[in-house]
Amino acid sequence: MKSILDSGVQTTMLMDHWDYLQLQCAMYVNSDLPGIPSHIYVNIQKIKKGFCQRLKGKHGRFRGNLSGKRVDFSARTVISPDPNLRIDQVAVPEKVALILTYPEQVTPHNIERLRRNVANGPSVHPGAIYVTTATGRKIFLKYGVPAKVAAELRVGDSVERHLQDDDVVLFNRQPSLHKLSIMSHFAKIRPWKTFRFNECVCTPYNADFDGDEMNLHVPQTEEAKAEAVVLMGTKNNLITPRNGEPLIAATQDFITASYLLTRKDTFYDRSQISQICTYLGDGILDITLPPPAIWKVNLFSFSLSLSSFVFLFLFNYYSFFLCFCFGESYNWGIILIM
Repeated sequence: MKSILDSGVQTTMLMDHWDYLQLQCAMYVNSDLPGIPSHIYVNIQKIKKGFCQRLKGKHGRFRGNLSGKRVDFSARTVISPDPNLRIDQVAVPEKVALILTYPEQVTPHNIERLRRNVANGPSVHPGAIYVTTATGRKIFLKYGVPAKVAAELRVGDSVERHLQDDDVVLFNRQPSLHKLSIMSHFAKIRPWKTFRFNECVCTPYNADFDGDEMNLHVPQTEEAKAEAVVLMGTKNNLITPRNGEPLIAATQDFITASYLLTRKDTFYDRSQISQICTYLGDGILDITLPPPAIWKVNLFSFSLSLSSFVFLFLFNYYSFFLCFCFGESYNWGIILIM
């Protein structure tokens, strides 16, 4: 502009250059300005991204790089239902567990387990990918000798082991519209290729199983795991903070099945009730069966011969009252009343 003023050009040309400079400054802030005069727009050098374009929108600085970004130690795949899992568990495919790692410090209490992990190497679950010695040397087990590294493992080393059962993970479904859209679960490594969780936890995530995908993140420190369990655990977020309404509760099939199983005219024999009780826990859980509502001796199941039946009748004649009755259409039984 100074050179144009010094050369003494016409005022119209000076104003054209002034408009051009003003437009360039405006487009530097917002490159999508409407209403640009056609005689200027032809000659202007288009600015692709102004300040506004760099900040706003899904791919802008805030939504694309700050609020949401690409991160390490995460996985994403399709979700499926699994009513056999607890509400605080999530089934993680073994293929995912082979890639996600957690850096665990070697202590006298876990050194043998971590040695087995290191000996398995990066391709066998549960294994490990890296070992960092106390001196800071990092060993990539894919190109090392896992058995030798396992034998040399010492207290104070760090092992980046595979994700394994009962590791704390964060589970998230987008869009994250409230704080319950991301909660912590305990991992259960399972085959196949989908994340699975209990259907009772669908409501806070607003999830269904028609092709939805969800994200899984692995906290990398003990402090992060502790905070995730206490602050973000599903069992600590059963109700919504908005109005106290329960979000994680039995729904649909659970309620129908509970009604049908507990009707007053529904009876089970010992084998059936034992089978139902096994669904309440694992094989280690000690369950004491309650006394039956109806005492009915099945002649076939107890293998009572006719002679033993007569002996039982005579033996109990004076101390018991025995009543013969029909059980099922194919069963004889007796009712013993003290």
